[in-house]
Amino acid sequence: MLYLIFTYKYSDIQKDYQITQTNKEIWEKKESLIDKENYFAYINTNAYKDKVAKNSQNKKNPGEEVVYIVTKDEVDQYKKIETQDQIYSEKEPIKPTYWMTNLQKWIYYIFNTDIRS
Repeated sequence: MLYLIFTYKYSDIQKDYQITQTNKEIWEKKESLIDKENYFAYINTNAYKDKVAKNSQNKKNPGEEVVYIVTKDEVDQYKKIETQDQIYSEKEPIKPTYWMTNLQKWIYYIFNTDIRS
């Protein structure tokens, strides 16, 4: 008789434990679903889309001014790159085939004659 009482009581305790664990898992899943719904709702807002467009595509809204805060080293580096590009472009001669069409270029390369004139 005691054996049956203990086995039934033990099975009841196991069932209660499984029920509480299942309820806990359900509650955690509901919380994660709510968090995901809030995240997707935030992603679909116009403010978030505007923020992403501004960050990734360097866009701005009408009437809005964008101010970039940079260090003096970054400015000097940018000026250095800008002047190097200008020096490179000034020293580079214009190729004789620059304004030619493809047919004119082929004739120039094969026969070494300019047919533009």
